[in-house]
Amino acid sequence: MKISGFTIVKNAINLQYPVVESILSILPIVDEYVVLLGDSQDGTLEMLKGIGSEKIRILEDEWHDDFKADGQIFSHLTNIALSKCKGDWAFYLQADEVIHEKDLPALQQLIAECDKKPSVMAISLRFIHFYGDYQTHNPYMHRKACRIVRNNGQVVSIWDAVAFGLRGAPGRILAGPKKHYVKSNIPVYHYTSVKDPSKLLEKENLIRVHYSGDQVQLADSHHYNLTMMKRFRKSHPKVMEKRIAEFRSPLPPYRSRWLKPEFYSYLLRHGYKG
Repeated sequence: MKISGFTIVKNAINLQYPVVESILSILPIVDEYVVLLGDSQDGTLEMLKGIGSEKIRILEDEWHDDFKADGQIFSHLTNIALSKCKGDWAFYLQADEVIHEKDLPALQQLIAECDKKPSVMAISLRFIHFYGDYQTHNPYMHRKACRIVRNNGQVVSIWDAVAFGLRGAPGRILAGPKKHYVKSNIPVYHYTSVKDPSKLLEKENLIRVHYSGDQVQLADSHHYNLTMMKRFRKSHPKVMEKRIAEFRSPLPPYRSRWLKPEFYSYLLRHGYKG
């Protein structure tokens, strides 16, 4: 059994994506790592080559977005990268997602177990979504998603690449027959909202165009909503240590959500998620 890692990325340095850390986090357990690299002007290609691993295959692509609706470009590109994977299983990490080294043995074992069950097409992982800095996370974003899929041509990335589905079947694998997936509590450390505020704004405006087209109104500032945020008190993956040490939080001093009157209003509308 062989495992491929794969991702898509563009201008990772300018947009402060921890793509090197993401790749390194699972490199020990994959046989290859496919990177579909969009046309980048910030040195991302050189940075990826600097990892210096023979496992990594970099495929350059111009990333023309002919959709500009609902983020469809991201699943399109993800499927291109997936099609280049040679492993029996493909482990997809987006450029801001990292796996903790303590979880690698369990992941290897889980993939090996699923490989013996032909009906299993995907493995879902849990998500910890960091927000603003590395000590704050949002428990109200999506809590699980498939990131490991059987590479048999039947599994495809759908929507805006947040999920995988079966070719010719509607919806995501996780909403279908239970025989097709295995749920895991192994976490993905998701750092999408931990950047300099100016880079968050730049990324947000780029995303808006991919979802709503060139005529969409762009934001002129980024605003943090800390109403539902929770403190993170566990350890981060070791590959993130340097990035975390160099980061200065733009957030105000932490205040428990239970001390915020607006949080109780949020609870009534959305329920409790801890």
